[in-house]
Amino acid sequence: MTVLYFAQTRRLAGLASETLALSSPVNAEALWNEILARHPALAPLRSVTRLARNGEFTTVDTVFAPGDEIALIPPVSGG
Repeated sequence: MTVLYFAQTRRLAGLASETLALSSPVNAEALWNEILARHPALAPLRSVTRLARNGEFTTVDTVFAPGDEIALIPPVSGG
């Protein structure tokens, strides 16, 4: 599974992407737990960061598979 970090999440994680070696599908809670174990600095953004799987925003029922591309999309501001 490839995880892509954007904007604030990229800055706090200190990288643009990484590969997670998950051997089975996981729900959003388990995915977040894995990400936060690697990057605890992302914890304050968890409640406001959207997850996208393979280019589409996810729901609470989404299951993430080992081959998926996951993007962390934090809130952005602008005009």
